[in-house]
Amino acid sequence: MTEAIISGMPKMRIEESAARRQAKLDSGAEVQVGVNKYQNKDLEQNFEVRKIDNVDVREKQIKRLQDIKSTRDTKAVEAILDAITESAKSGKGNLLDLAVKAAELRATVGEISMAIEKVSGRHVATDTIVRGAYSKESMENTNEQGKHDYSDALKNV
Repeated sequence: MTEAIISGMPKMRIEESAARRQAKLDSGAEVQVGVNKYQNKDLEQNFEVRKIDNVDVREKQIKRLQDIKSTRDTKAVEAILDAITESAKSGKGNLLDLAVKAAELRATVGEISMAIEKVSGRHVATDTIVRGAYSKESMENTNEQGKHDYSDALKNV
């Protein structure tokens, strides 16, 4: 299973399954009450959209991190981060236990991650796109008019 996860196969299968299901819903081959059939047209759907001031949130988070770093035992944090790096290097010890201890000493998640990243590097996700699952399912579950509508929609993209 580890090799399968590394290759991205389970993720692709999940995405393909989701695309097929969405195609079935969109084409009407699968009914979801209230979504693609038997919708309450009289029900007014006004949703409040929460607006977040990203600059303000970022500034507050930076202030909180500065406060945490100024009040913690810096030497103890550095020692536990070094222990995490050494454990990752040697393969000995319990990284989770060390990470929990580091968090208790008020090390940030970024600092804990960086201690491991020094040894193992940063994971880079690969982007693989499932292609054709939606269109295949959609074409199988619609008549010729559905195929024509689908082709027209693609032209307008």
